[in-house]
Amino acid sequence: MTGRWPTILLLWFTGVLAAAQLGKMAALMPAIRADLGLTLTGAGLMISLIEAGGATLGSIAGILAARFSGRAVLATGSVLVAVAGLASAAAPDAALLYAARLAESIGYLMVVIAAPSLIAMAAGRDSAAALALWSTFVPVGIAAGTILSGFAADLIDWRFILVFWALAVLVPLPRTFRLPAMVEHRQTTFAVSPLAVWALAVGFGFYTTLEVGVLGMLPAYLAEVWGLPIAAAGAITGLTSAATIAGSFAAARLVGNGDDARRPLVLIAIGLALPAALFFLGFPNQGLTAHMSGATVAVAVVLANAISGLVAAVAFARMPTLLRRSGVPLSLVTASNGVFAQFGALGSLIGPPLVGYAASRWGWPVIAPLVVGLSLLSFVGFALGERLAAKRRPLDLGTSIRP
Repeated sequence: MTGRWPTILLLWFTGVLAAAQLGKMAALMPAIRADLGLTLTGAGLMISLIEAGGATLGSIAGILAARFSGRAVLATGSVLVAVAGLASAAAPDAALLYAARLAESIGYLMVVIAAPSLIAMAAGRDSAAALALWSTFVPVGIAAGTILSGFAADLIDWRFILVFWALAVLVPLPRTFRLPAMVEHRQTTFAVSPLAVWALAVGFGFYTTLEVGVLGMLPAYLAEVWGLPIAAAGAITGLTSAATIAGSFAAARLVGNGDDARRPLVLIAIGLALPAALFFLGFPNQGLTAHMSGATVAVAVVLANAISGLVAAVAFARMPTLLRRSGVPLSLVTASNGVFAQFGALGSLIGPPLVGYAASRWGWPVIAPLVVGLSLLSFVGFALGERLAAKRRPLDLGTSIRP
């Protein structure tokens, strides 16, 4: 490992702790529903609400964040996530818990914009591998949040678990202030990302809709249909999320840094099509359910997620390449991360309540065909992004760069 990697790993770990705030709610939702009387759709919204800031403000926040120190944005976001997490633990009712979750979403947005921008600047020639690693921060964070929270929920009240996660976000903060000096390309004028990045982000958004939607509601599905206790459902969900890392690291070795779009699109097609097929076993119809066990379902969803990790890794690794091919400077990486954050957050925000609504309206087996439709839309976005980068040179609105 080169001297860049301690910095890259610290930034990745900060993102993991921020993403754990998504996983904690998924595991604790059965207990929270019992205390606060949330519906299944309301529970899905509570889980995904941490993405509300990114879903509404991501692209604007990316443009604004590019004008400030990435380290300052990262530290401020971490503190806001911690403060909002403590407020969530103290919330006496669902309305105030929703409000605290909204505040938490702003801090989360700041982290997920600043951290990958700093990684891209620090990584140099290791950018493809570093950004592939960054693509795992959500599945690793969800895994940590669901597994630890699920086991702890059998022992202590859910409010104490929220306090733990709020304080955990502050652990890397002292090191964040001492990050080694690096060139931070700040924009002194406003500029927008090229159309290729927007198309890539749309594909990523449909992917996060299906990925986070399934993961967010998986504990409820396992408990409701297969009768698993909270701890077991949380552990399986955490394992399912962590399995995504396998596909991400495979993509880091396979995607390359070249201009050839065929290999990335093949990897994305595999990462979407095979999991979509496996979800027909993970969410079987009524006829198959009688002949299947919870173990078979768990194996199917874990394997599906392991393969789907290809998609996020390719998406993050390709963004600097698409910027270069579109004829715009690397200084737009922060603004482009804001675009990615917006569509990724929009998908994550919509996913759990969409899955919850579909399951409550038509039953859990409908999730498999829903995943197929979202996978097709996702591939179209990725393919369009590659085509736009190859065929069009969007207008650069002008950037003035200083170190």
